[in-house]
Amino acid sequence: MSRTLVEAAAPQELRLADLKPRGRVNPSPATWRDQILYFLLPDRFSDGGEGGRTLFDRSNPSTFRKNDKKQWMAGGKIFQGGTIAGIKSKLDYLQNLGVTTLWIAPVCKQRKDLETYHGYGIQNFLEIDPRFGTRQELRDLVDAAHTKGMYVLLDIIYNHSGNNWFYNVGGRPKTTEKYRFAPPYPVHGWRSDTGSSIPISSISPSDLEDGVWPQEFQDLDWYTKAGEICKWDPEGWEEPLHPDNEFRRGDFSDLKDLNLNRSDVLNAVIKVYQYWIALSDCDGFRIDTVKHVSWEASRNFCGAIHEYAESIGKENFLLLGEVTGGADMARNYLEIFGRNLDAVLDIGEPPQKLAGMTKGFREPSDFFNQFAGHDSLGSHRETGRYHVSILDDHDMVGRGKNRFAANNPNLEQVAHAVGVQLTTLGIPCIYYGTEQAFDGKESYHDFSIEPRDSNGKIPFDDRYIRESMFGGTFGAFETENCHFFDENHPTYLRIAAIALIRNGDNKIGLALRRGRQYLRETSILGRPFNIPAREELVAWSRILFDQEVLIAVNTNGTAVRGADITVDGSLSPIGGQMTYLYRSDWADSQLHTPPTDQTVNIISNGSRATVKIDLPPAGMAILTHFPSN
Repeated sequence: MSRTLVEAAAPQELRLADLKPRGRVNPSPATWRDQILYFLLPDRFSDGGEGGRTLFDRSNPSTFRKNDKKQWMAGGKIFQGGTIAGIKSKLDYLQNLGVTTLWIAPVCKQRKDLETYHGYGIQNFLEIDPRFGTRQELRDLVDAAHTKGMYVLLDIIYNHSGNNWFYNVGGRPKTTEKYRFAPPYPVHGWRSDTGSSIPISSISPSDLEDGVWPQEFQDLDWYTKAGEICKWDPEGWEEPLHPDNEFRRGDFSDLKDLNLNRSDVLNAVIKVYQYWIALSDCDGFRIDTVKHVSWEASRNFCGAIHEYAESIGKENFLLLGEVTGGADMARNYLEIFGRNLDAVLDIGEPPQKLAGMTKGFREPSDFFNQFAGHDSLGSHRETGRYHVSILDDHDMVGRGKNRFAANNPNLEQVAHAVGVQLTTLGIPCIYYGTEQAFDGKESYHDFSIEPRDSNGKIPFDDRYIRESMFGGTFGAFETENCHFFDENHPTYLRIAAIALIRNGDNKIGLALRRGRQYLRETSILGRPFNIPAREELVAWSRILFDQEVLIAVNTNGTAVRGADITVDGSLSPIGGQMTYLYRSDWADSQLHTPPTDQTVNIISNGSRATVKIDLPPAGMAILTHFPSN
């Protein structure tokens, strides 16, 4: 394959942005339901230098613990040094885990004077942050992923720009103001590369660190200038579609809101991200803060992006939205004849139900009823196309800043929470570090070092769920200078084994990716069949045509649980057997090459076909029936 060369310098004017693809165009997957996503923050994932550091020793965790807690906490608020080239160096690690698609947090250029390591405060919409690497390195990463049969999603922001200018308050610069509908607040000046305010008219082509770029975004009429959002949701009968709602017009904290009600602004943002498709050959976008953009603007943006992608040969370019505010809000942004979002992240309540069921804290029906049309997204979830399942993520909206593994030493239970994602309806997404049982949690905070802020909250609490995976000064588990790319970790091994089954190029894999889903009734100790309660063994089937795959999870983390489980007698007939494809208590060497002789009989239980399964604490099993002929 000839190397794709990307021009070294980004255009300073959007009108000069070339939308011609840079080299080969990788086609989209037939369906995104076949994919396993992996979400990472470039700054926290890898710098490619792990070969010069020691692997974290789980048996002796104190070895790498940083003695200076204050320095460790401070490290979580600043750039750690991860790079795009570092991500590329870990493609084998990700592919061995079973990942098929990378979702990469924003890589556009941030303000030089701010520690916006997360990527969500853009200063130059057409350039890569030099702390992450170069535009060529992004293209090289995408090409390398495509060579391995993997896809890449770029995280983008179309609601706002970074903290690139100051409000004018009595002649003094101020980062934020309280929201007001009208009139627009006056602007004091652009933010310079040192964080000072400079006159509006003073930016020149040599001042690429000052203000905002490309040049078109220096028109201050492109911003609402309405101050910071205080009311984050519509109230009562307030029309959420209305573009003048506060949560649609205000700044996202100190990130300045773009006025997408203006066609020239919306068209500019559209061209920005068409440019990134042409440059990088990425396969989709995860779109940030969608709720804060009107339905009409979202529809027009998505339609234009889909049209461009289709014009260059990407027929199924994914537009995945982050829509907070619940299922009712999310539903209205979803696909309308292919001209809106293709899927939304299951943030908020769904991951709480997933975690609660897996830990035995919530009834299994709470989780599975989501797929049965009992809420606004039920019918969408039933197809498995419209939602991306998450467990941990970088925001943990409405859940406290605590990963699933926080205060939870059961490494198999962490794996099997992901296992539930991999075997239920939807597109599963793994957050970096979950496969290593990262335990990021608010309780890592030391209030004697940093007291609560003026709102009584932990300052920069997001840091504790954004640990450094490659070393640095803010490693997971309060460590520094050790890495966590352990392919023999019990959690990694079990996720990889389950993913191997799901990714299989056979009817079993297809059933797990695309099949219908049925929560199974169970009987415990001869009692009547019923939907299982919490802390019991829960089971469900995925069925595609004539293939049934049965999944069972023990939601009790401390005790063995067993049950007689209902199966489909026409697909798994009485007198036959179901064969184990996965059991979590197998030896590590058996997980990827399972024994072929471990089976369970399908028996008659009244009018039912059933199998009896016993699992260790937090255990999981996957079985199927192989016809004899």
